[in-house]
Formats: sequence, structure tokens, C-alpha cells
Amino acid sequence: MKGSLKIKFTTWVGQIPAPSRKIGLVCLYGICGSLVGIAFHHVIEFLFRWIWSPFRQMDLLHFILYSFPVLLGAGLMSGILMVFGASSAAGSGIPQLKLAFWKEHGVIPLRPLFVKFLAGSITVGGGMSLGREGPTVYIAGGLTSWIGRRMGVILSDQRLAMACGASAGLAAAFNTPIAAVTFVLEEVIEDLNSRFIGSILLASVVSVFCLYLFVGNTPVFIIPTVTQFHWQVYFLTVFVAAFAAMIGVQFQKISLGWRLYIKKTSRVPVFLRPVLGAMVTWFAASVVFGFTGRMGVLGLGYEDLAETLAGNLALSTVLGLLIAKLIATISCYSWGGCGGIFAPTLFFGAMVGALFGMAGQQVLPLHGDDVSILAVVGMTACLGAVVRAPITSILIVFEMTHHFEMVPPLMLGMLVSQAVSRLEGHQNFYTKVLEDDGEEMDRYIGVRDFQEWKERKLRDHMSFRPHCLHDWSMESIRSLVAQSSYAFYPVVDARGLLQGVISREDLIQYLKNQNHSGLREGTGISVEATLGDVQEKLLKSDSNFLVVTAPDSLLVLGVFTLHDLMRTQS
Repeated sequence: MKGSLKIKFTTWVGQIPAPSRKIGLVCLYGICGSLVGIAFHHVIEFLFRWIWSPFRQMDLLHFILYSFPVLLGAGLMSGILMVFGASSAAGSGIPQLKLAFWKEHGVIPLRPLFVKFLAGSITVGGGMSLGREGPTVYIAGGLTSWIGRRMGVILSDQRLAMACGASAGLAAAFNTPIAAVTFVLEEVIEDLNSRFIGSILLASVVSVFCLYLFVGNTPVFIIPTVTQFHWQVYFLTVFVAAFAAMIGVQFQKISLGWRLYIKKTSRVPVFLRPVLGAMVTWFAASVVFGFTGRMGVLGLGYEDLAETLAGNLALSTVLGLLIAKLIATISCYSWGGCGGIFAPTLFFGAMVGALFGMAGQQVLPLHGDDVSILAVVGMTACLGAVVRAPITSILIVFEMTHHFEMVPPLMLGMLVSQAVSRLEGHQNFYTKVLEDDGEEMDRYIGVRDFQEWKERKLRDHMSFRPHCLHDWSMESIRSLVAQSSYAFYPVVDARGLLQGVISREDLIQYLKNQNHSGLREGTGISVEATLGDVQEKLLKSDSNFLVVTAPDSLLVLGVFTLHDLMRTQS
């Protein structure tokens, strides 16, 4: 009964005209991406308020005693979830989404999404110093990719599903529909002229409609209306942007350098590593709470960030929050916490801008609006230096604050930020994470001529995670035939080395009488080959099927078919 209903539904969907079906799917992606983003945000907010609101009234001794088990519990629970649920759920999620977009054709399994939702909620809601925006993008993009597969979307359109979901999730996380579009284009697709732009824009708009319906149109940060500011702001903007960018660059260097060192040398069990980040966060938060009574080191820190933008914090408090938040965030991320770096980066920049504004008030005729503008400039500059997405960094802060008067200083600050950050290298935070993890990812863009197409690398277009036959047990063969309907399958030994290729018909015959016509010689090709080499091999192959192997062995890494070749040409 269930199978017949699915067939009827698929048939009905197939009868819808293609343009209408595409628009309907994009709207569905926008709704689902927005709803999961809203749910993730509210779960984190509920947990943080439920756990940490009573702590505001405590004295220092009780804060130290009670916050320690809470933070360690959050670190331990998230560590266990990630290690035994899905190790790929660690970190921000944006590098993993970007990797899946380019190397897996926009496919993310459903299990890491659940783990990311739970571990991210516990991590950030439990007080560890990380952000919710990166995980939101990963969860929303992965969910819409899965929805696309369930709706029968072909492989070549699953990237669109992921991009639309990622945009919808970020739009819901920040209430920033325009910045969500530019972020996906700048950071994930890396092409502002992408053919996906119309669909991504539609998904973002639909996402914000859902956000307004369920939450309202209040910006993430509310700052006083800016009526006027002095010309000295432009002078100080240069220094604020330069220093905020340097803070962002050093944050990236230290956190990722420490992360790589821990990954290579630490003997601490992986599931216990987030606990160490939680311990550092507890110490930093306790020191700041003892001296200032503020709790911005914990979780997102948005409350203290809003107070800073409103000019309600003292200079010493802002300095303490900046130093403690830096230490806590570096530790949480380096030790494998489940959370992003968007919110902390905005926090660092705002504190830098506020520090310069408060110090400038001692020698220049500045007032409150000037300090607020400099804090916002710092947010833009620090974020831009870390993610290297200048348009997104300007738009996301502008849309969050809803003040057009701030745009000129933001643009000047971004110019300075990009100049300073590029002196330290051209890799942003997410690309460096992938490089440290040994992931080679050359993004695919349209070719200008046939010769350029022939010189492209096979590794950027192959299908990973091939369905292979590992043994000749009847159970293994039945499972392989049931879970896929491919015409050919690589046959590998216990070490994963290629033994040959067998057809689906031969496997079905073997299930019937335990006999088959024999293995075909496996047409293997190195992962380092070019598409020109692939084209020549496929012409000589009688199966239109190539097995991709490691450069120096017959270790099977993936497959490449005639369909894949045609997809690269289209």
C-alpha cells in the first residue's frame, strides 16, 4: 500500500509542468529551511534561558560551583553525540556543507543532521562559546537536499536544493534575506553570477515570510537610531577596521593551528575533547562574571553584544569580555565543539569597535551614536576578515541593525579589513579547515572552451561512496541489489582493492542458481586523471563504467559513468 501511494504521488508530481514544479520545490525548500532554522534557534534560546537565567542572581562562589558541572555536562554530551552519532557534525558545518556541495553533488546523509541539531543545541544552549549560524546553514541545506531526493529530484539538481536550504536557514537565523543570498553565492558556490541566484533569492524570501509569521520582523540586534555622527568616525573607522581584522586573522590562525595540533598529537579520547573546551570556557566566564557580573562569554553572548552596541558597558568590561570570549571560543572550536564562528566573530569586532570609540571619547568630541557606529564597523571588519565574504559582511550587519546611515562607514571599514586580511593569505576560515582535513576541493565553474574541459580533474566530478561487492555471500548480494539499481558494481577484496566488475544481471542470476558468467576486467582509472583521459577510456569501455582508484594502487575511491561525463559537459 505504501509503495503504491509513493508511485501515485511521484506520478502526480511528474505531471506538473517543469517550471511550476521547480518554483514549488524552491518554495518548499525555503519553508523547510526556515522552519528548521527557527526551531534550532528557539531550542538553543530555551535551553540557555532555562539553564543560565538563575545564575545571574548568584554570587561568585555559587556561580563557580554550579556552572562547572553544567558546562562539563554540555561538553560531554555533545562529544558523545558526535563521536557515536556522526563525527562529521563537529565544528561549524559550513566547510562540511561546502564539501558536500562540490564533492557529493549536494548530498548529506540524514543522520549527521539530527546529530548536528542535538549536539549544536546542547553545545550553545549549554553555554559553550560558539555560534548557531554555521550549524543552521548545515542543517537547513542538508535537510532540503534530503527533501529534494525524496521528491525525486535528479542528482544534478540536488546542489540547487542544498543552496536554497542553506540560504533559507541563514535568512531565518539572522533575519537577513539579502545577506543570506550573497553568503551562499560568495562562500559556498563562490560565483556571484551563478545560475542558481533566482532560486536562492526566492527561497530566502519565502524563509523570511515564515520568520515574520512565527517570530516577527525584529532585527537580531537593536541599537539606538543614529541621527548624526561626526567626521571623526571616518578617521577612527580605519583603525577600528584594521585592528578588528587583525583580531579576526589571529583568531583564525590560533584556533585552526591549535585544532590541527590537537588532531595530530592529542591522546585525549575524541568524545572527551569538547569537555576541555568547556573547562576553559568555565574559567574565562567565571573570571569575567567575578569582575563585571556579565555572562557574555557563555553561549552566543548576544545580550552583552546588544548592550555594547547601545553604549551601556564600561571600557574595562568591554576589554574583559573581548579577551575572555576570544580564549573561550578558540578553546571550544579547537577541541572539537559543535558550533560556528559567526556569532563569536561579530562579538570580537563589536568589542574592538567599542573600545576604540570609548578611548576616542577621551580625546575627540564623540557621542554615543559614534561609539555605536564604530562597534558595528568592527563587527563587519572582523567577520569579513575571517570569512572573506565582503559583500555578505556588509549586508548582514546592515540588515541586522536596519540603519542605512551606517553603510558608508561599513564600506570603508570593509576595504581596510580585506586589505589587512589578505596580507596574511588568501584562504578564509572554512577553506583552511578543509585543507587541514586533507580535503582537496576544486570548485566547478563553467568552461570557456573544450580544451579547458578536457584538462579538468576527474576527482572534481566523480561519484564517491560507490556501491561495491565485498564478498559473495547471498546476504551481501541481496542487500546490494536491493539498495541500488546500478548496471555494474565494482568487486573488491577485503582491503578494498579492485578485483573486477560485475553486472546487475549476473548478480541476479547468481541469486537464482549461484552461478554467473564471470567477472569483467575492471576498467580502472586514477583519481588524478583528467576528463580527457576519462573520455578516451569510456570510448574503449564496453560498460560505459569506470572504477576510480588511488594514484598508486587499485584501492577503489569511486566510480565514473557515461552519465557523469554528459553531466560535466552540460
